[in-house]
Amino acid sequence: MKPNVKNISIYDLKPNMILTENLVLDGVTLVAKEIALNSSVIKKIVEFYPSNTVHIYVSGEELVVPSSQNSREQSLIQTENILNRFSNKIDIFLDNLQKDSQPDLTEIKVMSKEILDNLSDYGSIIKNITSSKNIDEYLTRHCVNVALLSSMLGKWLNLPKNELTLLTHTAFLSDIGKTKINPTVLNKPSKLTNLEFDEVKKHSLYAYDLIKNIPLLDKSVILGVLTHHERLNGSGYPLGLKEDKISTFAKIIAIADTFDAMTSERVYSKKQNPLKVLEVLQHDCIDLLDYNYITTFVRHMSNYYTGEMVKLNKGSIGKIIKIDINNISKPLISVDSNFIDLQKEKNLFIIDMLP
Repeated sequence: MKPNVKNISIYDLKPNMILTENLVLDGVTLVAKEIALNSSVIKKIVEFYPSNTVHIYVSGEELVVPSSQNSREQSLIQTENILNRFSNKIDIFLDNLQKDSQPDLTEIKVMSKEILDNLSDYGSIIKNITSSKNIDEYLTRHCVNVALLSSMLGKWLNLPKNELTLLTHTAFLSDIGKTKINPTVLNKPSKLTNLEFDEVKKHSLYAYDLIKNIPLLDKSVILGVLTHHERLNGSGYPLGLKEDKISTFAKIIAIADTFDAMTSERVYSKKQNPLKVLEVLQHDCIDLLDYNYITTFVRHMSNYYTGEMVKLNKGSIGKIIKIDINNISKPLISVDSNFIDLQKEKNLFIIDMLP
């Protein structure tokens, strides 16, 4: 009897399911067909495979599978709950810093371990990161988002586990110096004066002062916190470092920090479409951020937007079908069962991603 074939969401994959075709990424077979899946292989598919669906063989009694939409919604809710819990812990951590308490990194280490060991649904994480958030909670969510994005990029760059752990610690701590800046300056809705901007730029030094004397804290963490706003051309701060003088952790966090800042609603700037932000990173930050790290980040991040729903400037809703890595903000989309190549439409463009 010819086996039945079912197209299902990668988030509905279960151990012992069998793929009908090889999953190929960049010309390399990620997972071979006709081999029973296990939990580690499923995790690899969810983390790296760019499509949201795959084809599997099923027997008659297995034809009923969980609704992909319901499963996806549950995954998004679960991820949001986890990130909200992280934000609450960061809020307490930052509040203690404002009271001049000695930094206690226990919760930072616990959250870092959970990110690296348990959070593998990058699609849900990315969607949560770029969804609208309350402006008032920007700093706490930014600390969490930068830690998540940095750990993801670190994994995509194949950093060893011990470095991933230290990188995630560094990312969580990178902006804690902002607790030492006057809130009226930090949250000013209009353009900062030169003096105010100089004060904001001191947050790297303030963070360094907060953590430099913590016993047994790895020096790579301290250096990464101090230098995460340095830029390859020397235009960054606080030291004006260039090129290879900037640490690996600082280079990674700089990309995560920039992406989250540009895709977030802030008191002084509106959030931008994440596809456009990826394009800005790719084309406008070559002399500022590490090219190889940007390329890795943009390639992996863009994969997760295939299949997402978008709102266009003329009000219509579409679904992303295919993204051209050389023109990320102009993907092929489907609107009312019609395919539209935005690269060929001068007056039609994406203004936002839908929840």
